[in-house]
Amino acid sequence: MGSLSSKLAFISRVTFGMACRLIFGWNPIAWQGDSKEDNKYKVLQIPSFLKDNCLVTSLQRGPFKQENLNLLGDDQLIKICRQLEFWYSDGDLKNQNEEMIKLAERLVDQSLWHQRDLPHSSSEIGASSKVPKVRFGKTELQMPVITCGGMRFQNSWLPDFVPILRPSRNTVLSSDAQNNVKNCIRSCLALGINHFETARFYGTSEYQIVDALYELIQNGEIKREDFILQTKIPGVNTKKFNNFFNQSWANIKDKLGYIDLLSIHAISFVNEATHESLAICENLKKEGKIRHIGFSTHATSEQIMELLNTEKFDYVNLHYHYFGSYHGSGTPDTMGGEGNLACVKRALELDMGVFQISPFDKGGKLYRPSKQCALSIGKEMTPMEFAAIYAWRKAGIHTSSVGLARPSDLDEVMSAARLINLEAKGEIDIDKLLDETTDRLNIQFEEKVGKEWAEKGLLNIPSCYDESTDGIAIGQILYLHNLLTGFGMYEFCKDRYRSLESTKWDKKKSFKQNCDKMSDANAGRSFDENVDLSQALKQHYNPELVMSKLREVHNWLSSKKQPTLEYSDHDLSQMGFQKGYNLTVWMEVPGELDSTALGKLLLQHLTGGRMGFVTGPGHSFRMEAEMLRSSV
Repeated sequence: MGSLSSKLAFISRVTFGMACRLIFGWNPIAWQGDSKEDNKYKVLQIPSFLKDNCLVTSLQRGPFKQENLNLLGDDQLIKICRQLEFWYSDGDLKNQNEEMIKLAERLVDQSLWHQRDLPHSSSEIGASSKVPKVRFGKTELQMPVITCGGMRFQNSWLPDFVPILRPSRNTVLSSDAQNNVKNCIRSCLALGINHFETARFYGTSEYQIVDALYELIQNGEIKREDFILQTKIPGVNTKKFNNFFNQSWANIKDKLGYIDLLSIHAISFVNEATHESLAICENLKKEGKIRHIGFSTHATSEQIMELLNTEKFDYVNLHYHYFGSYHGSGTPDTMGGEGNLACVKRALELDMGVFQISPFDKGGKLYRPSKQCALSIGKEMTPMEFAAIYAWRKAGIHTSSVGLARPSDLDEVMSAARLINLEAKGEIDIDKLLDETTDRLNIQFEEKVGKEWAEKGLLNIPSCYDESTDGIAIGQILYLHNLLTGFGMYEFCKDRYRSLESTKWDKKKSFKQNCDKMSDANAGRSFDENVDLSQALKQHYNPELVMSKLREVHNWLSSKKQPTLEYSDHDLSQMGFQKGYNLTVWMEVPGELDSTALGKLLLQHLTGGRMGFVTGPGHSFRMEAEMLRSSV
């Protein structure tokens, strides 16, 4: 949009789109992906492994036999072929057909083992296909180790209480996207995943999930006691909390009757707003509207520990992953370490339920792993399988949230659940497999960053709420440096760093005033060369090395360094940040949250889905599936 003519053309398109929305309502093909016209110049390349005639013949006789191809959905076939192409081209399996066949068998089995002879009702499915359940702390709920997270399949990120711009409920609930929500929920229930998690600020998610569950109840497919519903309300003052809760309750009360788990959403402080929110929750519990009270958090580790030690909550939703603790990484845990593992242990000591937030996205964007990450984890487990098993076995986490965009997003994490069931039968030693994988990752990390840094690099660093940092999230930036140098995780780190850049910092205001304006869900700001960090780093073993790493991250990731030009794949490869494969087969319906999301969201809603986000299973998805099916 550089020239005047292009700006005028853009304004004209927006105006036309707005007029169409006023006259005709929402675009009937909104949420149905890109069109044939969008792809008229697109030429798909056949994966190189499918040009190997000998290999293709062996695949057709084995894992790609017609019986399996008939059962595989298009999205599953695309995911399998993208992974096979990665290992064929980047994993040194080009001339190892037996290894390729073995890998293909595992990936096909991963997609089909819980679908073959799929029963008509959840009561008919075999025990080996069920997700294991565990006691969710003092709630005494039997919680599946996998949770259906509701922030990637809803129609929109725009909160459902925003007037004028929001789509009508009838538009949303009669859309193809709502059918996808119902399919996701049915798939979960058939596999024993009966915990559904949403929030007041997950756009249209809350009422879409409630409506889908209510329809299943009305159809006699399930009963209310068959599932666990969690929703979350921001921790604000009494008036606002009551208003937000009443909005959620209006969605839920007549259809589902009560809320199993009510979380105070994204809180960081034990303050007046938290106490007021807790008091309201206690009253709601006495009234029978809710059953259990918890909190979700993206806070620093010391803040989470303070919240846990109030002993006022039944459960906690937090981040802890092999690849870090999100905003908790590099922040003091009050026990001499850093990150959220100590918080997980403390919650378990208090007999709280422990819910893992976003292990496959905020835990490293593992559905699009870097080349180094995928190769280091190896062929025996996908990065997503590894992440789930690591959380369950090494940290004792009760349940991991999977943000479904489509039913096939369950494949990788269901494969992890299957390993637990196979272990119970004595067919596999999970701990041995997990330890071997973890050792490989740890050794690689030490080789890249050095033993001393691996042991001490993130210790003795104050959080962004310490005045000596001037709000800079030092620990989190160093954590990003670790992921970049150790595992090449550029895409994930870029997203995280640019979220720090979005934090506004006004030099004319006091430190406290700036902190008060920071989002509890995104605390801290990016590196600022003009800030003297000598006091903040006085306890660190190597302040000079810290400063060097902070500068490197800023140079690699800052949008201010590259405002209009992103690194090419060649550039990233030269820097050691090679991409792996991508399991996003089509853009999830609400759109992907990145630095361009707000503008796309506004355009989408101003024009009724005629501009902005292009989401859903569109023509490019169908083209790729057709090409692969014709090749195999």
